[in-house]
Amino acid sequence: MDDRAHGTAGEESLEAVLERAALGDREAFARLWKRFAGDLLRLCRRMLDSDAEAEDARSESFLRAWQAFASYDRARPFRTWLLSVAAHHCVDRLRRRAGEGRIFDSAELDGALPSGAPGPLSAALLQEQSGRLQDALAAQPARFRAVLALRYFAEMRYAEIAAALGIAPEQVGVLLFRAKARLRATLAQELRR
Repeated sequence: MDDRAHGTAGEESLEAVLERAALGDREAFARLWKRFAGDLLRLCRRMLDSDAEAEDARSESFLRAWQAFASYDRARPFRTWLLSVAAHHCVDRLRRRAGEGRIFDSAELDGALPSGAPGPLSAALLQEQSGRLQDALAAQPARFRAVLALRYFAEMRYAEIAAALGIAPEQVGVLLFRAKARLRATLAQELRR
């Protein structure tokens, strides 16, 4: 859904809220927080290794967006710009870390089976596969985790990922190719053990 769409009856359109936020209206920015906080938290959780750190990153990302709001190009969708701010912040956090963490929250994967899921054996196999994938992703360098999270979890297009990471759009495809190849190799190595 385009984040520039008009609100429903009685609800202010995103465009109107952005106009007010551009004038420094804190209440308008609070509305933006309410609307996009969930998207930011999901992205931060996938890029960082703890709920607490993801919540901190979400808050810091939103503060940075507030401070840099004058640089927001109104020709771009706001959600994309906001997720780009968050992605940059998370990549910076990952670079500062001594050891790399996981993209996924373990608790999120533990309850991943829908109701009416297959029997206990299938559930155990699915959980084992999820664990392997989680471990393989955790073993990847930050730049590969970032590009995978932005593409497959934030569902950004190549141009949006390029803008978020400050790279050329052609590099996104190369990074994704390398990240997936490395992920496959890690998973294959795990299976041989």
